[in-house]
Amino acid sequence: MSIQRIVLNINGVDREILCEPEKDSLADVVRRLGLTGTKVGCGTGHCGACSLLIDGEVTRSCVKKMKQVKADAKVETIEGIGSAERLHPLQRAFMTYASVQCGFCSPGFIMSAKGLLMRNPDPTREEVREWFTRHGNVCRCTGYKPIVDAVMEAAAVMRGEKAMEDITFTPPEGGRLYGSDFPKPTALSRVLGTCDFGADISGKMPEGTLHLAVVLAKREHARIRALDTAEAQAMPGVVNVVTAKDVKGTNRLVAPQGAGRCGAGPGGIRAASRRHDLHGSRCGRGVLDP
Repeated sequence: MSIQRIVLNINGVDREILCEPEKDSLADVVRRLGLTGTKVGCGTGHCGACSLLIDGEVTRSCVKKMKQVKADAKVETIEGIGSAERLHPLQRAFMTYASVQCGFCSPGFIMSAKGLLMRNPDPTREEVREWFTRHGNVCRCTGYKPIVDAVMEAAAVMRGEKAMEDITFTPPEGGRLYGSDFPKPTALSRVLGTCDFGADISGKMPEGTLHLAVVLAKREHARIRALDTAEAQAMPGVVNVVTAKDVKGTNRLVAPQGAGRCGAGPGGIRAASRRHDLHGSRCGRGVLDP
């Protein structure tokens, strides 16, 4: 498929985009523009981390091919709704009500919630939960209650019933923060979408950076007797394969239950690009005893 030029309005600015409509997803495109607040978690549209708005509609951008995006569409990402000096009520509420833990899913939740409040300014808690379920927003950290709390408080601000000051943490008298509800310092970068996770950092590495993929055995319980890495070593782009014998020391791991585990594990493949390492990580043969 040939590369095509398309114009999109992204966060209020018309941008000329070069893309392969059949191959590239909308997430690919916005991330190439440096808008890495749009996270790609599952890559299959099931986790909601990549949620953004297209013409006001919540969209899971990792499965939205560019051929499905009409020219001149209005795309809104987490970077377009607020700044550190002027947070959107949802961003402020997510910080204040402990809705941000690891923060990987936070931009997607905030964009999804914005789509909800554009349609229903006064939702019930049940409607908020139903919306996130329907749009596939998943969080493995918070238990969802703090997220629903934040949406309800932000909605009150957006309806004019509360001020931003009402949902902003105020230090107690004396300034003692220990035992208070002081928001975690890292929450700001997460609600803004400026916190870099692994894939974000990978895209900013200099040319020639090697990429590592950890390879695990397909069997849950087995003793590795032999490991043949020749097939992976011979793959284009693979630099080398690292196994337990290349790790200095006893190679002894302590399991959470306190039981020791040792011995040769599978390995990692270092490759010239992420595309190579992901493909190469499926290669390699071993002899296992149950």
